[in-house]
Amino acid sequence: MVRLTRLAGWRTVGVALAASLLVAACGGSSSPPKSSSGGTVTFAELPGTPPNYIFPMMSGAYFANANLYQFSNFMYLPLFWFGDTGKPVFNPGLSLANAPQFSDNNTVVTITMKHWQWSNGTPVTARDVILWLNLLSAVTDPQAPSVGSSSSPGPGWGAAVPGGFPQNVVSYHQTGTYSLTMKLNNSYNPTWYLYNELSQVFPLPQASWDKLTVSGTVGNYDAAAETRTTLPNTSPAWYVPQDPGTATAGALGVAQFLNSQSEDPSTYTTNPLWKVVDGPFLLNQFTTSGFARFVPNKSYSGSPKPSISAFELEPYTSDTAEFNALRSGSLTIGYIPTQDLNQKATLEKQQGYSFSPWYGFGFIFFPYNYTNPTVGPIFKQLYFRQAFQSLVNQPQYIKQFDAGIGKIENGPVPIYPPGNADESSLEAKGQVYPYDPTKAVSLLKDNGWTVNPGGVSYCSKPGTAAGDCGAGITANQQANFNLLYATGNTEAANEMAALQSTLKAKAGINLTLSTQPFAQVIGTAFGGCTIATPCSDWQLANWLGGWTYSPDYLPTGGELFATGGGSNGGDFSNPTNDANIAATHTAASPAAEVAALVKYQNYLAQQLPVVYLPETPLQLTMYKSNLKGLVPQDVYDIIYPQYYSLGG
Repeated sequence: MVRLTRLAGWRTVGVALAASLLVAACGGSSSPPKSSSGGTVTFAELPGTPPNYIFPMMSGAYFANANLYQFSNFMYLPLFWFGDTGKPVFNPGLSLANAPQFSDNNTVVTITMKHWQWSNGTPVTARDVILWLNLLSAVTDPQAPSVGSSSSPGPGWGAAVPGGFPQNVVSYHQTGTYSLTMKLNNSYNPTWYLYNELSQVFPLPQASWDKLTVSGTVGNYDAAAETRTTLPNTSPAWYVPQDPGTATAGALGVAQFLNSQSEDPSTYTTNPLWKVVDGPFLLNQFTTSGFARFVPNKSYSGSPKPSISAFELEPYTSDTAEFNALRSGSLTIGYIPTQDLNQKATLEKQQGYSFSPWYGFGFIFFPYNYTNPTVGPIFKQLYFRQAFQSLVNQPQYIKQFDAGIGKIENGPVPIYPPGNADESSLEAKGQVYPYDPTKAVSLLKDNGWTVNPGGVSYCSKPGTAAGDCGAGITANQQANFNLLYATGNTEAANEMAALQSTLKAKAGINLTLSTQPFAQVIGTAFGGCTIATPCSDWQLANWLGGWTYSPDYLPTGGELFATGGGSNGGDFSNPTNDANIAATHTAASPAAEVAALVKYQNYLAQQLPVVYLPETPLQLTMYKSNLKGLVPQDVYDIIYPQYYSLGG
């Protein structure tokens, strides 16, 4: 899941924890502390990140924590919840179903739901899960046009991986009001399948949402896009997904309708669709600038019930504007920008705040656009990516811009908590490509470039032989690149300026910087670029964050780095990497899972599919000392306002 950080969203459980996750999944959930009820809690959104999509099925263009885990999830809950009092584990207490049961050599999954209800009093049933599966099967079908892109006919799905969920489900059927069964196309590791596949399921209110138009009646339109096949010795019939291109009046039609409604934020509080929820809160007020007010859903089936009167998201255009609100004491939960960290004690003394750095499981990076017809051929050369990474001065960024709070990032498995990376991994042994301008220059010269430090380097030996620039790079092509990054964060802006300066001065790589709001940057970076449909409108894009591994809670990287992955923004494609990812899905034991993850991790630490940046806290949280239930903060960047209470 795309995240915004830089102390101002893809993070996951590391390989060292993988072996213990299945055991942890069986544990209980501890309850947050109780205090007096009532009052309004305000929460500062990160700069320029207003929520702009409410329907849980989101394409890559909307697949951000600001939408899925700090907005939509207050109203619409996943079937299985992950994260428990700051721990990266399965949370059975907040899940709408009991832990799934695997049988027949892990090829059959049986799900039994708890008896929760929607806010209109109707039960949350297996039919609501079937609606999600039908819609997801339609929008992720490989034959559906432009699936997952901004031009998709339906919402798409940012967690889509070719051959992954739900394509690895052969068939599924409802066996009772609260139960259903899935047949899989292979024997999968149950831990991986729960944490990365079943984690993607959201029950949807079929009795309210299964329609094609605003004025249309509710029906079973989603089932019309399926072939109801009676298999031997089965009753009722099984759902077998069908090509959505031949059934647009069915599941794809419903998905298109819900997508169109979700793309109209101005109607979020008036549209009857969004008044039927199963989460702890109802949306009471909303503005397109990002202000949102939530009130408790009195029919919420989970525990604890909300005790505060209201929860509000407060939008800001910059970290300076947010800090001014923090200094005035008007925020319950905010953050202190690193450049203002020396004022922490004043905030604590004068405004009654407490301080808590918010750490998460993930990594920070920005992608190359491998499909760009002009510079994509350069990005595809490993030597160039090695040279570029060798000019990223991570120690300087941590010291100068991150107030010394951060760790050097090497690859796609998170550094936090300490010891998270397996001791046999490259990440545990030190930086793979440390800052080294001499090496960067040597790599470029050895591969056909005339390097002009302070000027602009160019390809002087085009071709594909050893020592040449590489396929698709033309004679005299200059090292000129555009980098788009998100507005609103002083620290990150300084970091990008430092990178621009270093690239130019040390290796003659010219970087032209431009800015847009966060939503526009991720919309550009995850707009569905592929080799078949290349994007020429961007080259490098940095939303100033990285990735929180959710709903892919194990660090297997399919959404990000598998060929055709739903959040593979620049369309990185490598058959060895694809095979390494696939091996993590079928590991037969915890030891085999760890070995597969280390192999995957080490390969991408060397291949550099993206530009790695220092790993820092999600934010430096400042919160009112009388607020209970916030700490420990969730490692998946999720917030839990139903846990909050205000003391005297």
